Amino acid sequence: MPIFNFRDEDALGKVASVDTTNVIVDVENIDQLKRLQVNHLAVLQSSRPGQHLIGLITQVTRKRGIEDIANDGISEQTSELNLCKIALIGTMLDRDGERENVFRRTLESVPEIDANCFSLEGENLTGFMRTLSSISADGNALTLGKYTLDEHAVAYLNGNKFFQRHAFIGGSTGSGKSWTTAKIIEQMAGLSTANAIVFDLHGEYSPLVDPGIQHFKVAGPADVEAKRTIDDGVLYLPYWLLSYEALVSMFVDRSDQNAPNQAMIMAREINQAKQKYLEDGGQTDVLKHFTVDSPVPFKLDFLMGRLNDINVEMVPGARGEKQGDFNGKLSRMISRLENKISDRRLGFMFNGGGDVLDFSWLGF
Repeated sequence: MPIFNFRDEDALGKVASVDTTNVIVDVENIDQLKRLQVNHLAVLQSSRPGQHLIGLITQVTRKRGIEDIANDGISEQTSELNLCKIALIGTMLDRDGERENVFRRTLESVPEIDANCFSLEGENLTGFMRTLSSISADGNALTLGKYTLDEHAVAYLNGNKFFQRHAFIGGSTGSGKSWTTAKIIEQMAGLSTANAIVFDLHGEYSPLVDPGIQHFKVAGPADVEAKRTIDDGVLYLPYWLLSYEALVSMFVDRSDQNAPNQAMIMAREINQAKQKYLEDGGQTDVLKHFTVDSPVPFKLDFLMGRLNDINVEMVPGARGEKQGDFNGKLSRMISRLENKISDRRLGFMFNGGGDVLDFSWLGF
């Protein structure tokens, strides 16, 4: 059914002048004129049935003219010319093919002289904005609040478009950024097709409670010692999720003269550790395509064992055994790795227990 419900007695006035994109409306009611504001929306009757023209009020004018002057110089009668200038921006169609209530940013027609003009406010504004956002009236939509144009009109968001595009919420201190974000999160939890991860770095939204909202925190030292798990709302982010570059930056000191060799060996051994994990688990399909950056679990004790073996490796020489090419060159890297593993602050990365080494952990 059409979204607009206007009565002739509610009209602002009638069209007095029309050009290609602008309309001048003669506002008959002075009280109506006082309510008008620039940048508010207006609706004009179209010359075609089933259509309304939408415009933006760009100018409001009140003029008084003297019609007759008495002999003593006193005005006997004055007239008023109350005008409203409207820039046409599009056409609202009651029906377009199979769809009802479609807004087009083109002008299908122009209004006729003496056509009624209405202010777009209240339920009519809410319905129009809902149409712009492609929101149905089933309640499964995001709402932000009320428009400054009209405190009785609800502001809607198209959730489908909102969550597929970049968005920015900005404003000065105290303007309501956090409140707006909380409002979106609360409603998002009720949408059947929306999934989201919110990184709440300062814990601002921890009070939000809803069946569709789950709260997690990255494991801290106390959580590691208490062996809290995801069932307790505690997340571990294991080392094997890191890319090769991230692992190297964590374990290799770039100022070390042996850093290039250490980085090369680290890449080779991590790759082999992941390969062994996949072979032991019978993950033949993944074996064909994985790389050193793939999020595949591997055992740290296996990696540490290999690094220690390389660091003390002896190889055959002309006069018996001699030190391998990398003998003693991995000592500092091994020491850094051991310190990281024992650092309580990094327990979320290295002390997640056996669960985080399960191949299905990431999917879970």
